[in-house]
Amino acid sequence: MTATVNAPISRPDAPVPSGARSRRVRAFAAAAGAVLLFSACTSDPGPKQVAEDIIKAEAFNNPDLDEECLLRELDRYSDQDLRDIAADLNSSDSARNEAGEAALLAYQRSLEVCI
Repeated sequence: MTATVNAPISRPDAPVPSGARSRRVRAFAAAAGAVLLFSACTSDPGPKQVAEDIIKAEAFNNPDLDEECLLRELDRYSDQDLRDIAADLNSSDSARNEAGEAALLAYQRSLEVCI
């Protein structure tokens, strides 16, 4: 286990510097997008449920996140939509891979509107 030395203590009511908020937004969107890559296999809960669980956990740990908005945005995608994006991202066909990257970016941006 590693410890962070001199880590700043954050309060939920403390203002978040815009640079830190921007990094947090990008990190969250990247994490939400990564779920597509890691859940491309046929997992029991499906990629949408995994993404929902991530959103709920992140919102619990970070009160700045608008959980309801994130879940509404996620609802715009079906399990099959998310599987298709993952399949395109993992494709060896460059055109399909580019389409997957564009779809992933659109997915991430749809989540970013909530942050």
